[in-house]
Amino acid sequence: MTKLSIVVHTEEEFDWNGGFYRRNNQVTHGKELTEFCKKLIQAGGKVVFAMDYAFVSSEEGKDVIAYFQQHFPEDVEFATHLHPWVNPPFEDTEPVPEKHSYPGNLPYSLEYDKLKCLTELIEKTVGKRPSTYLAGRYGVGENSYEIMAKLGYTHDVSISAFADFTHQEGPDFSQYTNHVVEKHGIKCIPHSTGYISWFKPFSNYLNQNPNNLAGLNQNVLGKVFLRLLGVEKVRLSAEGFNLKQMKMLAESLRATHSKHLIFSFHSASVKLGCTPYNASPDEHRRFLNDSIEFITMFNNFMNQDNQTQSALISS
Repeated sequence: MTKLSIVVHTEEEFDWNGGFYRRNNQVTHGKELTEFCKKLIQAGGKVVFAMDYAFVSSEEGKDVIAYFQQHFPEDVEFATHLHPWVNPPFEDTEPVPEKHSYPGNLPYSLEYDKLKCLTELIEKTVGKRPSTYLAGRYGVGENSYEIMAKLGYTHDVSISAFADFTHQEGPDFSQYTNHVVEKHGIKCIPHSTGYISWFKPFSNYLNQNPNNLAGLNQNVLGKVFLRLLGVEKVRLSAEGFNLKQMKMLAESLRATHSKHLIFSFHSASVKLGCTPYNASPDEHRRFLNDSIEFITMFNNFMNQDNQTQSALISS
C-alpha cells in the first residue's frame, strides 16, 4: 500500500531573496489557503498543515485552523514547522545569518527552546500536541531528532530525498532515497523527490540508489547518456513542476516500492505574487489546477488496484 500525504509548509509571506528578519511575519493568504485546501480535500486528499510561529500566532492563521477543525476534522493534521528567524526566543542579530536559518545549525539549547515554544503554542491553539515535525528549509541537524523525541514527536518530514544543501550550510540528504527511515525512534518520511526519464525502467534504476546517478555523472559518456534519456530531477509538487512530471515521478516511486509519498507546497503559493512559483497569473493558475488534478488523479486512477491511499502523516 502506497500512501500519499499533502504537506503544506504553512508560513508567513516574505521576500525569498531579502534576508531572514523577525519582521517578515505577515500572513494575508488565509482565505485563499482555506478555499484551496478545501478543494484538495474534496478531491480526496488528506492535508497536513505544518505551521510556523508567524502563521499560528496570526489572526488569519487562527481562522484557518478553526475552519478545518470545524468542517474537516478527520481530513487534516496540525503539525510543526520551525522558522528560526520568526520563532522566539531570539538570540541572533538581524538579519539572521543563513547558517542559522537552518534550525539544526542552532546550539542545542536554542533549537530546543524554539521548538518547545512553537510546540506549546500549537498545542494551546489547536487543543492537541503536534506529533509531526518539518524543519524550516528542511534544516534538521545533529541534535534535532533527540530534541524531537524529548518533546514527544513521533514523525518527521524534513528529509528531502537526493538533495544537498551544504552550499548554503544546510544538510546533505544526497544519500537518502524516498524510503522511510527511523532516527531516535522518530519515523522519517522524506519529501518526495526523484528522477524521471522518457524510458521508465531507467527512472526506476536512478530512484533505487543515489550511487546509480553519481556513477553516471563521473564521466562524459554517462552525462551524455543521461541527456539522451531526458533525465530530470522532479519534486512531487506543482511549484515549478507540471502534472505530467508529477505523474511520472509518482509512478516511478511506486514502482520502486516507496511506501509513503509527500505532495508539498508553500502556503503562500495559493495567493498570486506571494512566492516565486506564482509570479504571473498563468503560473498561479497552472499551480492551482495541476495540484487539484494530481490529487484527483491519484485518488481516482492510480488507486484502481486498491494499492494507494490518501493519508495523514501520523495515521
